[in-house]
Amino acid sequence: AFKAGHSERYHFMHFKLPQKKENPPKALTREDFLKIRDLEIPERRKSLALTRDLFLFACYTGTAYADTVSITEENLFRDEEGSLWLKYHRKKNKMLARVKLLPEALAMLEKYKDPTRPTLLPPQEFRVLRGNMKSLRVLSGISMDLVYHVGRHSFASLVTLEEGVPIETISRMLGHNNIQTTQIYARVTPKKLFEDMDKFIEANKDFKFVL
Repeated sequence: AFKAGHSERYHFMHFKLPQKKENPPKALTREDFLKIRDLEIPERRKSLALTRDLFLFACYTGTAYADTVSITEENLFRDEEGSLWLKYHRKKNKMLARVKLLPEALAMLEKYKDPTRPTLLPPQEFRVLRGNMKSLRVLSGISMDLVYHVGRHSFASLVTLEEGVPIETISRMLGHNNIQTTQIYARVTPKKLFEDMDKFIEANKDFKFVL
């Protein structure tokens, strides 16, 4: 009515649209991670076993699904000490990500090694992957929604931050544009909070605070 000239007042001038509530990314607890890792999957359910392995690879490396199934031999390099690293440009933002491969990730690459396939890991149709992730959640007895990207968040919080890796280093591993994004991923867990507080108290045990 205001735009059409039927009213001299804009009745919605002070009306504010409700802010969209952002759900913080979720990571697995150590207990839930172990439930998925140790889940016994029947030999006949090869598709589900592959989904579990691809997801665990994300937990060990922080890769998104598009990157997990795209990496090739060219993305691997060794440092001066002979350790194997994964180096790739993310599909999402083309940022460079580098992460040292844990023994579990190396075992995964060895398990699916196939010289006839260009990629290090076999791809899986995303529709199938998504359905299998739901099955993993049910079979593992996990209450939280389980999607592939949870693996990337779990790497940031569970595998690196909780083990004392600086957040600046985690940011480089994940290939983030800025550290603010990493701070969203790498949530400080209660375990990490308690450990850091203990370190602080130990470092300042001889210092007297004056209030």
